[in-house]
Amino acid sequence: MKIFLLFLSFAFLATACRVESMVAVNVQDDGSGSVEVLVELDDEASRQIGNIEKQLRTDDLVSAGWEVSLPKDPEEAKTIVLATKSFVGKDSLVRVLEEVAGPSVFSEVNLVSEKSFAKKIWTIEGKIDLTDGLSLFSDPSLDEALGGNLFGRSLEDLSFLSGCDEICDPAKSFLFNFSVSLPGASESDLSEKVWTVPLGDQTPTPFIVSSTVDYSKPKAWRTVAYVFLGAALLLLLIRGIRNLTLVRQTTSSSENPKKIKKTSEIIENIPTKEKEEVDRSIELVVVGGKGVIWDGGADPEGLLVPFVRENGGLVDAEEIADRYKSASLGQLNSEEFWESVGVQGDPNLIDARYLSLVRLRPDALPFLNEMKRRGIPVACITNSVLSWSQQLRERLGVDEQIEYWVVSGEYGVRKPSNSIFEAIRRLTGISFSNMLLVDSEIATLEAARGIGMSTVLMQSQIPIPSSFSHPKIKGFAELFGNRN
Repeated sequence: MKIFLLFLSFAFLATACRVESMVAVNVQDDGSGSVEVLVELDDEASRQIGNIEKQLRTDDLVSAGWEVSLPKDPEEAKTIVLATKSFVGKDSLVRVLEEVAGPSVFSEVNLVSEKSFAKKIWTIEGKIDLTDGLSLFSDPSLDEALGGNLFGRSLEDLSFLSGCDEICDPAKSFLFNFSVSLPGASESDLSEKVWTVPLGDQTPTPFIVSSTVDYSKPKAWRTVAYVFLGAALLLLLIRGIRNLTLVRQTTSSSENPKKIKKTSEIIENIPTKEKEEVDRSIELVVVGGKGVIWDGGADPEGLLVPFVRENGGLVDAEEIADRYKSASLGQLNSEEFWESVGVQGDPNLIDARYLSLVRLRPDALPFLNEMKRRGIPVACITNSVLSWSQQLRERLGVDEQIEYWVVSGEYGVRKPSNSIFEAIRRLTGISFSNMLLVDSEIATLEAARGIGMSTVLMQSQIPIPSSFSHPKIKGFAELFGNRN
């Protein structure tokens, strides 16, 4: 890339023009992006150079991963030279910037993102140091080969080629522009994110810019949550008023012995809930997906993190898990998810490769067959992308054996939210007290027990706390008393 800028510097010096280049950093929401280096040549400069496609050697650039093009401007008589290279994160961005003009020009570059509910704040900062002037485009070996002078020219010659009538600093003929485009930034803000630095400027120029990405769907869910919270508070208020009214009626009745006798007779004829025995017979078995029906690998998101890393995507496990949660809530489809984690290719083929890694638990089908023989229906609740769940249950042959499916990607809620259990209750019409949940996640079991479900832990790689009180099994056979 230094050779590329050096060639264009010679071109402009030869035509007594002002060299002006643009380096643009474009960042995507997943932390990847591209660096563009653009230089414009006017008609006179193009004629002086000759056939630029032959003069400009790009073999080394292309082999280093740069894409070089000569797009035409239909409205103006100028030649545009554009070089572009992609990056996949902060470290990769720093390496690409070093290729533009050497390791000393861009320093202390840092690209960070901070996540909070329904938004992400991006910040990029660093310094541009052009104090070495025209020497940036040369090195001691090249100067020695050219007779000890920069570009093989004396200062007088360079001053003359720069268009000066007397000896001057040729570096002042070269302007360097640097721009940044961050996710969430509007086009109207672009002018505030461009820095122009003269070559040879003796003071490094700091740059910093931030932007905010707002996610509308999480905000919508927050609004829905507020509505439900308001409804719950209203219900509690109504119940409180009703209970207060009953207390007042009871106090009023205590002043009249006849009313006391009549009330007591009515109470004796109505059984109280404390005396009733809750029916705990199992009418529905609810199972989890990962770690229960199919093997899902280790946390945070099963087999997904190593798959993304091995296919050239993000390496940060938390970033991958965060994007997967959005997809498992129905906020991203499969194609959008793979793009967000940096896995390139046909999304259908990527789905197939990833899902082929998932294996059915060896004891899952015997368990489902036994449930069918006993006439007990089975439901599955799973945090998954809807299309992945559909493909898995068909490929693994459990679609017909499991009567009810509640997938987070379809309902917009994830385990251990009580809303996902409420979806099961409404779908089946069966009371929580008549459901047995078999799951591998402790938080899900705790939430289910809190609403009255019977619970069993399918043991996995997750450590079990000492205070754990749910029954534990290592396989479905233990549900039927076989613990061998």
